[in-house]
Amino acid sequence: MLIAMPVKMNRENPPLTTVFGKAKWFAFADEGGTVEIRENPYAGGPKTVVWLIDNGVDTIITQHIGGNPFMILKNAGVRLHYPGEGRIVVSEAIEKLKNGQCEEIDTDNVMRFMHH
Repeated sequence: MLIAMPVKMNRENPPLTTVFGKAKWFAFADEGGTVEIRENPYAGGPKTVVWLIDNGVDTIITQHIGGNPFMILKNAGVRLHYPGEGRIVVSEAIEKLKNGQCEEIDTDNVMRFMHH
C-alpha cells in the first residue's frame, strides 16, 4: 500500500491541507511507515492525479476533493479516505486509517467532501 496525502509544507509530520490537486506538497507513506514529502510538479488539474497514480499511490487520505479528481482516482482503483476536519498531521491521519477511523469517500458521499 502506498498512501498519499496533500500537506501544507515540506517538513516532518506536516498538517494536511484542505486543497487537493493544488496542494504544493504531498506526503507519501509506505507500509513500512516511511514518510516522504514530495513537491507536486503540477499546479492542479488532472496532471496531479495522474502523477499520484504513476507514483503507485493506491490510497489517498484527504479532507476535500473535487469531482474530476475523485472520478479519475476511483476509476484507477485508488481508495479515498476522510480523516475528519480540523488540524490533522500526517502521523495522526495514518493512525486513523489503520484503526478504521477514516470514512471512505465513495460515489454515495463524495458531494460532502467537495468545496462549494
